[in-house]
Amino acid sequence: MDDEVRGMGAWQGAVTGALLRFDVECARPERFRGSVSRRRLGEASLVAMTSRPHRAVRTAAHIDASPAEYLLSVQLAGTAEFRQDGRLARVGPGDLVFYDSTRPVEITSGEDYRSLCFRFPTAGGGRRAADLTATTLDGARGLTPAVAGLLTGLHEALEGPGAGCRPDAVLATARHAAELARTLFDDELARRGLLDALEPHAELRARVERHIDENLADPTLSPRSVAAAMFVSTRLLHAVFAEDGRTVGTTIRERRLQRCLADLTDPAQAATPVSAIARRWGFPNATRFGQLVKSVTGRTPVAYRRAMLRGA
Repeated sequence: MDDEVRGMGAWQGAVTGALLRFDVECARPERFRGSVSRRRLGEASLVAMTSRPHRAVRTAAHIDASPAEYLLSVQLAGTAEFRQDGRLARVGPGDLVFYDSTRPVEITSGEDYRSLCFRFPTAGGGRRAADLTATTLDGARGLTPAVAGLLTGLHEALEGPGAGCRPDAVLATARHAAELARTLFDDELARRGLLDALEPHAELRARVERHIDENLADPTLSPRSVAAAMFVSTRLLHAVFAEDGRTVGTTIRERRLQRCLADLTDPAQAATPVSAIARRWGFPNATRFGQLVKSVTGRTPVAYRRAMLRGA
């Protein structure tokens, strides 16, 4: 449910908590009304907003060392203007626009404003995505309707009557939404002639490695499942990685092992059983996990943890 907010002071606090730090203003602060709700989706989140006309300004003074995020806004009703990087975007119902949390931005909402904002990490973002900040993404063109439909559908599934989506399904959908948003950025850049063509295999490798990193905890992650997720054959997948002298299976195993070794040396996780750490990162077989750790460190997982925590 959305939380109703009354007054500019309360609205500024609500916006800061759900989105980013802004200064806000309107003609009649005491009569201002709005609503805002935030759903956390792992590293991403979905923020629903309605409000009366107002202006929100994020200056350099508001920007701190928080992780960089993209904010992709779907205009559901009314109009709004976004200014960032010297550009101005005017959006209406169905349109999308995005901005970067690490740079100043100004947002002006019109009458009957209603929007849905998807926040997600910039890591692995669309190439040269900064060329699209404060740019209107037409709601009837390209991949925009697909992205808007996925985000609004996810919001309705989470907030609708009888909502009861499985957490793992929600997180998987959020990861898919972030991937689709990045694809949208590349598609829009290509339409505008701003995207340099990448060697196709390099692009596929980047997508595969991002998928692997996001799904390491899944014990069924394998070359076959990765190929299916990328809509390519396992033969092509193996050929692409062979160009770098690697295999998909080895890459998955090494990434999992890196995460496990990091957890084993983390003092905050000293009480977590070794077997639990192994399962967390997709190693259900404790014996096999122990063999892998010893082959890399020369020690059993328990001995490696003890030595590292003691500084030996």
